[in-house]
This record gives sequence, C-alpha cells and structure tokens, in this order.
Amino acid sequence: MVRIAIVGAGGISHRHIEALLRCDKAKIVGIIDINRENAQKRAAMCGASVFDHLEDCLDLVDAVYVLTPPSTHCGIAVTAMNAGKHVFIEKPISSTIEDAQTICETAIRCQVQCMVGFNMRFRVGYGKLHDFVQSGMAGTLTTYWCQRHGLRVDPNNKWSTDPLLMTGMTIESLSHDIDAMRWIAGEAGMVTAFVQESRPELPGFDDNCNAIFRLNNGATANFQSSWSSHTGFNSRGVLGTLGTAYISGPNLWNMDMFHWKTKDMPYECMERIDDIHDVRSFVEEGRYFVSCLEEGKPVSVTCEDGLKALRVSYAMLESNKTNTVVKL
Repeated sequence: MVRIAIVGAGGISHRHIEALLRCDKAKIVGIIDINRENAQKRAAMCGASVFDHLEDCLDLVDAVYVLTPPSTHCGIAVTAMNAGKHVFIEKPISSTIEDAQTICETAIRCQVQCMVGFNMRFRVGYGKLHDFVQSGMAGTLTTYWCQRHGLRVDPNNKWSTDPLLMTGMTIESLSHDIDAMRWIAGEAGMVTAFVQESRPELPGFDDNCNAIFRLNNGATANFQSSWSSHTGFNSRGVLGTLGTAYISGPNLWNMDMFHWKTKDMPYECMERIDDIHDVRSFVEEGRYFVSCLEEGKPVSVTCEDGLKALRVSYAMLESNKTNTVVKL
C-alpha cells in the first residue's frame, strides 16, 4: 500500500483524489493547504487527516502529490524528496527553469521517483497517435500539428490569473502539448513563436500562441492555440510518408474521433472515441504512478520531461520577445 499526502486542495486535487480512490494500492493519508477549509473538504472525500504543514505528516507517507501553483512546486517537492519521499508534481513542473533543475537534481541525489502529471499520455486519443507512429504506419514523419481553441478563464482558479502566481498559457497549458509533441513526434531543435495577450485587465497573461518547430529528426511541428476563442475545437495529428492520422473534438480538451489512412488503404478510416477529459485518464495516471512505486520500477514520465517541456515554453516566449528563431 502506497501512503500519500496531497499538498494543495484546489480544483485539480478533486480529480486526483477521485482517481486515487479507485487505486486499490493507494491510501490518501493527509491533505495540506493554506486554506484549511478547502483541505477539510478534500479530506472528507477520502477519509484523510488535515495537516498544517507537510513536515507534520512526512513520517506517515511514502509519496507526496504536489498540486499547488507552479511557483510553489520546488520548495514542496524538495522538502518531500529530502525526506526520502517519492513525488508526483502536477504540470508544469515549475514556473522557472532554475526551480525545475533543482527538482531534477534533488530527485537524483535523493534517489527517489519524481513524476510530472502530463496527463495526456494516459488518454485514449493521444495513445492512438503514439501507437500509429511507433508502429511505422506513418512512415517517416514530416509534420505534427496541434490546434486547440476555446474560451478559458476559470474564476475558481485564482492563481492562474493572480499577477504574483500566474504563468500564462504558454507555460501552464501548452506544457501538455509540448510533452505530447515530444512523446509522439520527437524532440524540438528550434522554434519560432508568436505569443499574444488579449485581456487588457490581465497584463502578462498570454492566451494565444502560434508556433513552428523544427524537430531534431527533420520533421516540423506547429501549434495554434487560443484561450480567447469564442468557438471551441481541437485537432492533433501526424503526417508521414506512409500515412496520416489525427484526433479531433468539439472543444479545448475533449476528443470524439480518430481518423487514419495509409497509402495502401483505399479509404480513410474513422473510429469514434469517447475521450472526454474526465477522471478516467487521471485514474490511469494514478494507477501507473502507484504501481511503479509498488514494484520499484522507474516512472516513464519524469521530472526531466517536465524540465524539457519548460525549456521549450521559455524558448517560445523568447522567440516572441526577440522576434528570432530560438535554438533549443
């Protein structure tokens, strides 16, 4: 049984608690949050105790979930790892590259597991794209794309628009898309990006991005993303010398169709997929993390993946600021 403490009782904690409750080998022991009322609500969901400080329950747990704003991740994760505890960190790994490096260095020094919550790797649609490429059905990859448009400013997610805490779309949300690109298509070698802010009342809150990547394997990738679109849709796909495949859906996150065709197929095939961004992928993610700890296996979604995604986010911001191509 893996005993877990959760630090951060905000919106995303509901999903993780709900998911961990479906993991037979996980037990949530403690909840910690600066808002004790929120901590008590989450604790009531899972029969856990509320603690004022992480240090108060470290002797009782095997792992710590870090679900706080990104700028606070480093201190919490380092405290847990220095105590010999494994760590799960919600994406993005941090708000700064320096903090992300410290997290990675501490995980190595303390010889503990550190997984970043790139939840898309545990969704059906992304898995189909990954398998299509890995099977060789795409042939040599030439293009990866990601389009997602929607209207998003969550009034319950105060930290994402708090000037002292916010990271903006390029760091906060595009971390998912960057990791998916790396996982499915390959590492980025250079990027040109154009980042925009559309909300005068939120200076520093970027919510639109167009980017073109040159991947190290010779392929290209492009992102077209918006949090200020008045209509919602998404499409992610791969184009190769032997085949093309993509997933699509009606809003920012949900996908309902998988399309694919290879040069040897007479017609395009379509499969309806029920890939709603609900608790199911969090269950798969939680079970995977817990099973790795139980079996002593290294996690495949590491803090290094979090650091690499963050470097790409900052390269995109630098490209926009300097109006140049930025090498990674």
